[in-house]
Amino acid sequence: MTFISAKTGQFRYFDAQLGHPDWAGRKVLDFGGNAGAFLDGAGDRIQPSDYWCLDVSRAAVAEGRRRRPQAHWVHYDRYNPQFNPEGVHRLPLPGLGARFDYVLAYSVFTHLSDDEAVELVGGLRSMLADDGVLAFTFMDPAWSPPAGRGTPNVRWRLGSWPGRTAYGGVAVPEHQDPVTDRACGASWCAIVDHTVHFDARTPVPACGRYEVFWSVEHARSLFPAAEVRAPVEPERQHCCLVGGASS
Repeated sequence: MTFISAKTGQFRYFDAQLGHPDWAGRKVLDFGGNAGAFLDGAGDRIQPSDYWCLDVSRAAVAEGRRRRPQAHWVHYDRYNPQFNPEGVHRLPLPGLGARFDYVLAYSVFTHLSDDEAVELVGGLRSMLADDGVLAFTFMDPAWSPPAGRGTPNVRWRLGSWPGRTAYGGVAVPEHQDPVTDRACGASWCAIVDHTVHFDARTPVPACGRYEVFWSVEHARSLFPAAEVRAPVEPERQHCCLVGGASS
């Protein structure tokens, strides 16, 4: 796959969610970090030698290595229906030879099934140092920016994709879309190409778009030990904070 993200702001987001920690000397694993925009955003607060990036996009990993050769770049050839449809299903996390103070995942679990999310969170927690923290994002379908400054997340994401939305193969105009209204109130839903799904058990084939939404209550049901924090502006994603597997 050739997916290289142009998204920025990941460092600012996690720095705020974690309470502006002292990053000096802390080992960071950027799970799904693409070409390393998090490290770019950190400036001199994180040394490249303390940074690891694990991503399913071979092209992104190669680009990150070209930009920051002192950092650690690892291609994780795991299947994902959108970003790595030719990858290996359920490929275990690789050993990276380090324990991490912070494992961070921005907009990764928004592209995974629930059972994969639970599996990978368990594996990532086992990679933490004794006092380490795993922080990962999710998108609540009903959340919207405060003071009426935007539409609910799921409606916003549906509007970001060309073409009409559909459910059960029937396209419907957005201005009279009861399916979108239902998605805004769902505890779990997903956009698969132009179709909205409401059953988390539905298998997802290779596709051009796979976005998953959890309500806060659903996130807490999957990860009872997590502390859930609200989005920080200008981002729309909530954050789950979890300690190591022994905590």
